[in-house]
Amino acid sequence: MEWEQDGRTLRIPLEGIEEVRGLDRAIEVVLTSARVGRPAAVYALHGAGAPAVAAFSAAVQARLRERAPDRPRADGEDLVVTVSVRTGRRPVRRASAIAAAIAVCVAIDVTVWLLGGSQPVVALPLAQLFAAAGVFILTFLGRGLYDGRRLPKHGITVLAELDHYTHNTKVYRYTDLDGDVHYYREATGGQQLELSYDPRRPSRAVARLSPYMQVMMALMTLVGLAMACAGAGFTFHELAVALRG
Repeated sequence: MEWEQDGRTLRIPLEGIEEVRGLDRAIEVVLTSARVGRPAAVYALHGAGAPAVAAFSAAVQARLRERAPDRPRADGEDLVVTVSVRTGRRPVRRASAIAAAIAVCVAIDVTVWLLGGSQPVVALPLAQLFAAAGVFILTFLGRGLYDGRRLPKHGITVLAELDHYTHNTKVYRYTDLDGDVHYYREATGGQQLELSYDPRRPSRAVARLSPYMQVMMALMTLVGLAMACAGAGFTFHELAVALRG
């Protein structure tokens, strides 16, 4: 069985499925669990029509083999295979921006090399890699810090419920004001997790950050900014020196 979730297409073998539950307007695929007392991973699809829920649940349940309650089970999550990952406009735009930045860096490197810069030719690519690492840190930690400070004050705070586990994290489920369901990944947390989401983009949410975490993220963001500025400054300095001859 193939299942689309979070932009991925997953293949779930029947031997990894414990049962399929058809709720009012939702389908839940419960995976097998090898450890007693550990909650099983659940893949949930919400917003489906009642006829579709009934038909899907009956079709899958009919193909499941009967197993004794005390028969050993494998962890169904370990049997799930990622078949493909959907690409959307945002990844395409991000890839285009990265390609454009690489093209600009290559053009600068070639120009400096042809005109004879003041530093060895290997210094420029290293400086640009240093700047790229800084931009990466600045983008991801800076955005996380910005959301962590802004959304609890200006967003909408909800209590998300634990939906299922993956191999390395927990997935929480929350509903926005329009009734749409969204998912949030967080490695730590209990059965419930307090989240704040952006009402204009409800899929953008953040868990509450401790003061210690905010300070550490701020320090690392400043480090990323310094790295980006240093690498970019060195690159354009060498370009200016080469152009002046």
